[in-house]
Amino acid sequence: MKLKLQDAIFDSRIQLSPSKSESNRALMINAYSEGKMRISNLSDADDTILLTSLLKLIKMNENSGEEVLIDCQNAGTVFRFLLTYLTEKSGIWILTGTERMKQRPVNDLVSALKELGGDIQYVEKDGFPPLMIRGKTLKGGITSVSLEKSSQFASSILMAAPEWNNGLQLKLTGNPSSMPYLEMTLNMMRLCGAEVNRKNNLIVVSPKTYTARDLNISADWSGAAFWFEWVALSEKGHLILEGLSLKSEQGDKILVDFFKQLGVGCEENSFGLHIWKTGNTGSDLHFNLRDFPDLLPALAVSCAGLGLEAAFTGLENLAIKESNRTQAIQQELLKIGVKSSMPSVGELLLSASVMNPNLKDTCISFESYDDHRIAMALAPLVLKLGEIEINQPETVSKSYPSYWNELIKTNAVSID
Repeated sequence: MKLKLQDAIFDSRIQLSPSKSESNRALMINAYSEGKMRISNLSDADDTILLTSLLKLIKMNENSGEEVLIDCQNAGTVFRFLLTYLTEKSGIWILTGTERMKQRPVNDLVSALKELGGDIQYVEKDGFPPLMIRGKTLKGGITSVSLEKSSQFASSILMAAPEWNNGLQLKLTGNPSSMPYLEMTLNMMRLCGAEVNRKNNLIVVSPKTYTARDLNISADWSGAAFWFEWVALSEKGHLILEGLSLKSEQGDKILVDFFKQLGVGCEENSFGLHIWKTGNTGSDLHFNLRDFPDLLPALAVSCAGLGLEAAFTGLENLAIKESNRTQAIQQELLKIGVKSSMPSVGELLLSASVMNPNLKDTCISFESYDDHRIAMALAPLVLKLGEIEINQPETVSKSYPSYWNELIKTNAVSID
């Protein structure tokens, strides 16, 4: 797909997708509560649609007595959340996904569930999908889980716990990552009637079942990052991100502070969040993304497009995302002459580099690595290059299906 620059000065209103993270948690809590929740504004993302369909498939095949294949494709959240769910669903389940999914480790979650009595076996390589699960009744109890690779391991177990006879005492180990997402899980559980107490690294969930609630899914801050990027790289951009609120509990709203350093101002109004280009960029840029790793693509490409040197830390888990995101960003930015290095694990240093003006005479083809966040992050470079090509543009449907349509509305670019 080719993008051609039409106007680097734009003023438009953007509709974001509902939060995929909130939606998937709401679906799991609803499943554990046997449908007590009334969910509105559910995400239209591929991952949420997939989770919805797989939950229906599981319900149809419970107690079938035959092996049932549950294909999570490359949706890591779906795989992790369903792993706990299937562990206590009567049946024989083969939980699998794409070849990339088979490279994403799950041993920390499997070990924790086995400690609670789960019957789980590795089908191919120890520590990785696919898995064979023989579902059985779990009573809860005491276990621990490492957060080194993903906070979703803890979220997966915790959402099941209110329905267990013995509740749960979960000890969190390892160097934690993406902790705001775990807080999102705990807050949604409490909203739905669960009794949850956290003290440092110990979370206690009482055996108190969920109660009926109305859950309205809010606009997605993770998707908003790319519109902040469009404004940062524009000549004079103004956007209203409809329905986006600074009061959101989503951790990625930290991007407001990050992008302020990249020349983007913002103000909440009755329509949502108004963002505009200030042009006031910072120096000595350092972004600790331990709790916000999904923001790396948008931030790194913004810095590259602005010719800013920057340091990013807390990236240890990006190698096991939909793609190896740190490596993907490095490779694609080299195409515009921006060099980077990784002096240590989890650290990326981006060199300051003025873009070669001769690049405007060519149409650079960028790879998306079948990763929605890589595709969306690279697109705004058209504001600096005039014309670019994005391969596998359809991958954005994983989290933000209307991204390209919303982009057309700005009149900043044309799409072929």
